[in-house]
Amino acid sequence: MKVKTVSWFVYNGVLKIHSRLNKKQYIYLMKKLIPFLPLIAFYSCSSEHKPLSELNEPVSKNMTLKHFDWLEGTWQFNSSDGMSMEIWKKENDSLITGNGYFIKGKDTLFAEKLEIQQKGSDLFYVATIAEQNNGQPVPFRFMEFNKGEYNFVNKDHDFPQRIIYKNPQPDFLCVRIEGTEKGKLRKEDFNFLKVKK
Repeated sequence: MKVKTVSWFVYNGVLKIHSRLNKKQYIYLMKKLIPFLPLIAFYSCSSEHKPLSELNEPVSKNMTLKHFDWLEGTWQFNSSDGMSMEIWKKENDSLITGNGYFIKGKDTLFAEKLEIQQKGSDLFYVATIAEQNNGQPVPFRFMEFNKGEYNFVNKDHDFPQRIIYKNPQPDFLCVRIEGTEKGKLRKEDFNFLKVKK
């Protein structure tokens, strides 16, 4: 049995068990499971990706912002370096806005403004970081939905050239940024848990 399948059974098993437990029993169970949630998220998020060189034109048609309704809410990823957070809100049928942060202690070390825009039949993921690209927005065009992954690409950007969003289970968000930097492939993974709807 694949680990992804195991993580799905664990997640859904907790939901089923929750309906049979009182509050005290449920809290006890969650305290035991919490240390394993990042591991479950990691295996749910890991998969093989199509090479960037093969993504030249959008291949997934008929995608709209409705396909991103699951993204709305507050997502959090804790690591030994600090806490990453993304907060998303659907503004209308053609715009979802977000903010991304990296916080260490009481200091916000990184902040970005995020958008997913619908322009005609195209979708764009747009990131704006005050200290990068002269504060100008950087668009990534939606290219493909494959194996549960939403691929946004901008091959002209220094790094990243691809941003992948994946929602393998209702309260998990996997984000990967990747690309070539100084001739070497670089990638960073962020495995978020939803903390607020």
